[in-house]
Amino acid sequence: MRYEGGLARRLYDHYGSAAAVFQQPLTELIRHKGFRRSIAENMHHPDLMNLAHKELECAGKRKIKTVFLYDREYPENLRECCDAPLLLYVAGSADLNRGPFLSVVGTRSATPYGKAVCREIIGGLKKAGINPVIVSGLAFGIDITAHKAALENNLQTIAVLPAGLDQIYPSAHRNIALDIYRQGAVLTEFPSETQENRHNFLQRNRIIAGLSDATLVVESKTDGGALITAHLASDYFRDVLAVPGRPGDICSKGCNNLIKNNKAALVASAFDIARTMQWETTPDKTTAYQQDLFTTLDNPEKLVYSQVKKKGGDINSLAECLQLSFPVLSATLTKLQVKGLIECMENNEYRIIL
Repeated sequence: MRYEGGLARRLYDHYGSAAAVFQQPLTELIRHKGFRRSIAENMHHPDLMNLAHKELECAGKRKIKTVFLYDREYPENLRECCDAPLLLYVAGSADLNRGPFLSVVGTRSATPYGKAVCREIIGGLKKAGINPVIVSGLAFGIDITAHKAALENNLQTIAVLPAGLDQIYPSAHRNIALDIYRQGAVLTEFPSETQENRHNFLQRNRIIAGLSDATLVVESKTDGGALITAHLASDYFRDVLAVPGRPGDICSKGCNNLIKNNKAALVASAFDIARTMQWETTPDKTTAYQQDLFTTLDNPEKLVYSQVKKKGGDINSLAECLQLSFPVLSATLTKLQVKGLIECMENNEYRIIL
């Protein structure tokens, strides 16, 4: 599933500098995998240097930083990837090396459940004393929900675009992009005037996966960009996490398959992520968050939580003790997990999170 790119980096590393690459004859360059004659023609285009100067001038006027692969500011996580872009265009103040970094991706046609889980998890991380940088792609659905949740919780967030920074995509999220610029960063590997296309989304997804310590898939169908990003993260030896959904939900089939095939760790709350990633939580904040959540629970949630706190047990024993139907009990258990109040152990028994 790895994006078959990285030609520019391979050439740079092989010859030692950009100038040395441009000095090589065509017969030498075509020996490299992926090098096509059309690339050589572009490299020797008479307007190339003028275009480069124009691009740098444009970036300067718009306060866009150009960050080269071997610059100190270049994100270390991304540099570890063999197909990392040579150059990033960055607008904003986020430190690209101060994490932890969590990518949050999912379907564009997110359900109310998916959006609620996304907000709950990101808010829960903040309230547990963790301040991850939330990375996503500014798209409709889960992406924009993740960015908004980060902004609402005063967390830094990074939006990675499939186009130039002068071509905010989608345009409907331009105002959110401005908020992200003030509270994080908007970045791309594409120069100005580059519009989005199908291939650019694949390239964008590898940056989302490569930037982060872990990728969380909140909702995904059986195909699409979120799963591609998850597989790329796995290829980069990063943790992949997924939120489960009901078996019949189309928007959760991708997540359920990742979990079923041991391609992702099952997470239902911020505390599951913290435990999986071994991110240290602040105990007093965690306790206060749980107590605050308990006061907002509805009656079935309070009933189930109290029983789990008292005796624990699996879904069968809980159903017997509480005299609740399986659909109601199952939905209530899921809500309590999402809110970070209980967890399901490997033996399928539930317990409260201390």
